[in-house]
Amino acid sequence: MMFRNYLKIAIRHLQRNKFITAINVTGLAVGMACCIFIVLYVRDELSFDKFHHNTGNIYRVTRFISRNGVTEYDAPTQIALAPAIRNEVKGLKEVTRVFIPGVLQIQVNDKKIKETKVKFVDPGYLKTFSFGVLSGKSADLLKAPYTAVLTQSAARKYFGNESPIGKSMLVSNSYNCLVTGVMQDMPQNTDIGTDVAISFSTFLSESLKAGIDYEQQWFNFLDNQTFIQVDENADLANVQRDLTAMAEHYTAGISRRLGVKFGLNLQPLSHIHQRPQGDFGKDNMPMLWIYLAIGAFIILIACFNFINLTTARAHERAREVGLRKVLGAEKKSLVLQFLTESSLISIISLIISLLLVIALLPAFNTIAAKNIKLGLSIDSVLLTGLVLLAAVVGLLAGSYPAFYLSSLLPIKVLKGKFATSHSGIFVRKALVVFQFAVAVAMIISSFVVYSQLKYWSNKNLGFDKEHLVNIRMDGVSPAVADHYKAKLLERADVKSASLNSMLLGNSIDSNNPIVEEGKDDKEGFVAGIIHGDFDLVKTLKLKIIAGRNFDPAMRTDSNNAFIVNEAAVRSFGFKDPIGQRIEWRPGSKGVHGTIIGVVADFNYQDLKKAVTPVLYMIKPEYASNLTLRLAPGNHTAQLAELEELWNSLSPDLLFQYSFVDQDLQNLYKGESTLGRLFGIFSGLTILIACIGLLGLSILIAQQRTKEIGIRKVLGASAAHLSVLLTKDFLKLVLIGSVFALPVAYFGMNSWLQRFVFRVSVEWWIMVLAILMVVIIAIVTISLQAVKAALVNPVVSLKTE
Repeated sequence: MMFRNYLKIAIRHLQRNKFITAINVTGLAVGMACCIFIVLYVRDELSFDKFHHNTGNIYRVTRFISRNGVTEYDAPTQIALAPAIRNEVKGLKEVTRVFIPGVLQIQVNDKKIKETKVKFVDPGYLKTFSFGVLSGKSADLLKAPYTAVLTQSAARKYFGNESPIGKSMLVSNSYNCLVTGVMQDMPQNTDIGTDVAISFSTFLSESLKAGIDYEQQWFNFLDNQTFIQVDENADLANVQRDLTAMAEHYTAGISRRLGVKFGLNLQPLSHIHQRPQGDFGKDNMPMLWIYLAIGAFIILIACFNFINLTTARAHERAREVGLRKVLGAEKKSLVLQFLTESSLISIISLIISLLLVIALLPAFNTIAAKNIKLGLSIDSVLLTGLVLLAAVVGLLAGSYPAFYLSSLLPIKVLKGKFATSHSGIFVRKALVVFQFAVAVAMIISSFVVYSQLKYWSNKNLGFDKEHLVNIRMDGVSPAVADHYKAKLLERADVKSASLNSMLLGNSIDSNNPIVEEGKDDKEGFVAGIIHGDFDLVKTLKLKIIAGRNFDPAMRTDSNNAFIVNEAAVRSFGFKDPIGQRIEWRPGSKGVHGTIIGVVADFNYQDLKKAVTPVLYMIKPEYASNLTLRLAPGNHTAQLAELEELWNSLSPDLLFQYSFVDQDLQNLYKGESTLGRLFGIFSGLTILIACIGLLGLSILIAQQRTKEIGIRKVLGASAAHLSVLLTKDFLKLVLIGSVFALPVAYFGMNSWLQRFVFRVSVEWWIMVLAILMVVIIAIVTISLQAVKAALVNPVVSLKTE
């Protein structure tokens, strides 16, 4: 009965003050919607690969390489590692490799598809991970070479409604794979899923045909990851000790020759998504904490709006409080009354925020590169969280006003002697300062992220990325590749072309020791090896800073000549590198040659990493890529004609191409998403803060109506009165901005340290952010200030 009374009074009060109620509800609804979006995003990020039955016992084996006091951590490990672990490490249930080959062409009958979701895996893949098998003999799946398992979606894509079991697929126009099983479609929150799983023995068999035995190579790191499932009773410390001893046994020789230390670490499966290079490498968890902090700050700003507007209107409710106390109301009942009002506003805001989230979720998924779903059936954890959110917001927003108003003395209030206390005014001002400090800090952060992305986009990479196209040559014979290149060069719209083994934007696959001729391996270093033809320097427009380019007229250039980059020269310590004899040692037999040229360092991988030593030699037969420089024009039409020519020469292979500038841009998707989210949340933070500022300025102007009228009668101009009403708020905005500067500066500097090539937090960025917020605040306040200043003083004096 008492609660019903509280509710009725609360509804009447909200209806009587529709404008202030609308401001409070709008601010809280937008704040709650932001918070829900952030929680959904963070929850999705933290859910990756936690659905497996044995998640707690599954680990990824990661590597580290130390040289000269610098340690690099990464996830790819040797293909030879898994068999050695099976034989020499105790306490394990399963060991499996997951090799990512990139895009493979898969053909079934006349249907050819560029398959991006394909992996080579060991039989333990389906035993270690909880990807349910629907058909096929589980015990035998992925054991035999040239066998594959498809997901339901992949089976429909390739075979329609027919059963794929026992049917064949042509892979890369090179070999056939027999489909022996079908598994469930994999959840999207996994980093190790695939649509097409091909037996790892298939990859090994094809490699042996090419003369490569990867299981005997202990310093060749392809895009291969090794996973283990630890026995439930095993001691993890013993497993780590066995791994360390095994790594020392197999890599000690080559590590000594290269002067490096190689080792292995264990990383829990649940850590992989946020720490893709291993537990000691790059860590994305701090960004999730930042997102959660942003959500908390936005909610606080919305709550502070409510507190400010409620305490600013204390004089309106003071008489109500006084009368209630005189009639016997206890402080407890008054507190409950005010908390009922704040809780009612919180519930209304939550309902509106949920409608906003449902309506805007598709747009959010596009911006955040997610596929989060939120239907009518909300899971219990999320539902509990939403109820707690409404309760916390209601209590947080209503507690201070409730205790503040219920503490008013009735004798002072009823005699008309009520005045806002200095402490109340200080709290109100402090909350405004906090709101705009957060807003300015977020705007500075957004500007810094945008500046970093722009810097990456515009930086001179050491080559000309415009109009460059990569055409994949996997499965193409050297003769056909040469013929295709020759035909392309007959066209006026193809300026140059080069067959090579480098895919710009990625690390170079072949990394081997190079050393000065006659020196021991430990005096050498690892370099990226580029195999190509004579036209790579011309096609990329690399700058030769010493020596010369390869010359087809010089026979020695094809066999024993090298071009290196500046990083390699620095590593060698050569003052005059031209004519120096060096040796490339990919295995037991080295390749000797003379340095004939040095190219300026160029960023063949993303700008988060330093430029590493590169050695370029003439071996077009190893090329996996054809790089073209097209003339400016209609590239879509040009590529259509290039595809037509491709189909006439290589009809069995799909035409696969990509623009280099787009490939490079895709390397910064995570940072681009961060920039977009920061920009959106910064804008919403300012919006909520300004909504509160507008409401507060309206209330303050109403309270000073009589003062404004008197000042106008005494000759004050409208401009003078507008400044009078604006300057106090402006001071608070400026103070908040000053507090934001050190936080934003040190926070973004810390973020920038993750990248080798980076901008700095410039002073003009901070000034621009402050000016932006000040202008928005002035416009917001001035709307009401000018309106109040233009009121006829006769009306003002009669009103009060």
